[in-house]
Amino acid sequence: MTGPADRTGLERPRTGDRLAPLCILIVAPEPLAAAIAEEVARGVTDIAEVVCAADVAAACALVAAHPDRVVPLVLMTASPESTDTRIAVLDEQAVLRRASILLLTDRARHDDLSLAVDRDRLHAVITTPGSPGILAWHARAQTVRWLSVHRPADPRTRALVAADGRPVAQPESDLLRLLELDTQEVAIQLLAGVERVLGSRPRLLLPAGTRLIHEGVDVDAVLVVLRGRVALDHASAAGDLRLHHDSTGSVVGLLSLAQQQRAFFTARATTEVEVVHLSFEQLDRALAVDASLGAAMAAVSIRALAKRLRRADQLQVEKTQLNHVLERERRQLSEALHQLEQARLELVEQARYATLGELAAGIAHELNNPVAAMLRATTYVGEDLERVLASHPQGRLAGEIFAAERDRTPRSTREERAARRRLEAALGDTGLAQRLFDAGIEDPDRARVLAADPSSLDLVEAVAGIGSAVRNLEVASRRMCELVTSLRAYARPKGEPVAGIDVHAGLEDTLRLMAHRLHAVEVVRRYGDLPPIRCHPGELEQLWTNLLANALDALGDNRGGGGRIELITDTPDLRHVRVQIRDNGRGIDPHILPHVFEPRFTTKQGAVRYGLGLGLAIARRIVDAHGGTIDLRSEPGSTLVTLVLPVDGPPDDEDIET
Repeated sequence: MTGPADRTGLERPRTGDRLAPLCILIVAPEPLAAAIAEEVARGVTDIAEVVCAADVAAACALVAAHPDRVVPLVLMTASPESTDTRIAVLDEQAVLRRASILLLTDRARHDDLSLAVDRDRLHAVITTPGSPGILAWHARAQTVRWLSVHRPADPRTRALVAADGRPVAQPESDLLRLLELDTQEVAIQLLAGVERVLGSRPRLLLPAGTRLIHEGVDVDAVLVVLRGRVALDHASAAGDLRLHHDSTGSVVGLLSLAQQQRAFFTARATTEVEVVHLSFEQLDRALAVDASLGAAMAAVSIRALAKRLRRADQLQVEKTQLNHVLERERRQLSEALHQLEQARLELVEQARYATLGELAAGIAHELNNPVAAMLRATTYVGEDLERVLASHPQGRLAGEIFAAERDRTPRSTREERAARRRLEAALGDTGLAQRLFDAGIEDPDRARVLAADPSSLDLVEAVAGIGSAVRNLEVASRRMCELVTSLRAYARPKGEPVAGIDVHAGLEDTLRLMAHRLHAVEVVRRYGDLPPIRCHPGELEQLWTNLLANALDALGDNRGGGGRIELITDTPDLRHVRVQIRDNGRGIDPHILPHVFEPRFTTKQGAVRYGLGLGLAIARRIVDAHGGTIDLRSEPGSTLVTLVLPVDGPPDDEDIET
């Protein structure tokens, strides 16, 4: 790497020297580059060598050819090419990515530096031509600053930067020199200047709690705090607000005095303090006599304002963070309240089911004996009637008619209509054919014989009516027995899981209990061969009830005509049984479908009218606790709920929360 600085006498490091050479890079066309390099070299000749490149491409090639060089500073002149683009090209070289960039320009305006400013890659803009020596001074200051930040352990850095991090060569202006001092040091220098004019000032020792200035009171003096701590308090509707001690500053009352306003804060000593009291007149006299005190006053004011602004920014950040925390906690609290409300509603639902279970158990217990007695009595009545009829002169005929009518199975309307037509054709009398058909006579030849004997016809009609009544009593009694059995299964306490449970029997129990709602709905059973399972029978009864009730709600207007519910069972594998319930209702909107298992979610007030609120949520809990799965799929005209339950059932210690 070569350049004009090669002629400055800077020795290159010897082979094996651990200190990497420092190079200041000038990117400018000749002969301008040589002139810039010569001036810069006067400021950094004891620190670094200066090298030149005609453009950024040459600069990158130069750096790549000498990877052992460290480049703390790049000075580049303006050119027709975008400065942002040129800096981006330089940054492609790792060694240049951390270098400080100084732009030398003779333009009055630049619109090609937005990226450089945004990425903090522009460190100074220098107008050319400038005052003699400005480049040398600027280059040295920037190089020293770069060394203190990036190479603090470098021996060259320790020779240029003091232990406190400030350059050995102090700034030339009093104000900037004072701003580099500690706040307390600036206050001491200010007091020293005042005492040179006014003489020694007495030190006041004040205990903790002493108010140095009072909120809302005119400030006509300042107090220089030499020792101790002072805090600022401000009265507000929410109580006294205390600012951090560090925002107070070493000179209390200076900002209010400078603005000629009443104090906005109360300055209160929080420890014993040592202060010097300076009235407005004394301070004015000192400044008038010694103009150099103005820099100290400005430095103290700037420091105080900077601390106050920093504290204000810190408070804003803390307030924003606190607001975020409060908002997060508010959301968590709202969610907790929502969950508590859901828990309360679920407890109410559980209590309702528990009450229904108790009522069902009581009803089943109370009905069981009388219903059983009714069924037995009906059976006995039938047997006794058969014996009585056997003693009748036409006992054979009466017995046949009674048995046929008692044991008649339901037939379709079309079959009954066809049988009546055959009798009408044989007898030629519609009324007589209807009487004989109602008496259970469908054979045309036998009908002709009975039609010719009015006394036999009367006997047949009477016996048929008795047989029909006995049949109806038996059917009603058995129906009541089935309902009682279903109620007992539904109300069975949960307890431990029970083995050997027939899933189909549970479904049929639920269908019987819901028959009053299903009378206008076509129920299609497609039962497969299922093994008995281990489960909580009462919980499954509740599960079937919830799902069938949902299916009925989904049918809506179809319930009165064309409504259809299919029950499909099979075994997807040897360890599970599958139950599917399909309805031909309107279906569920796709955006609603993911939420149907959430507690209290219901669309009953909308067009879909699907969901019991807690019904599906409880259904999922029952299935989950049994170790199974539940899935719901829907499209217009069809909704399918699929449940898969393990044959082995839940663990013995599983507790189902419904």
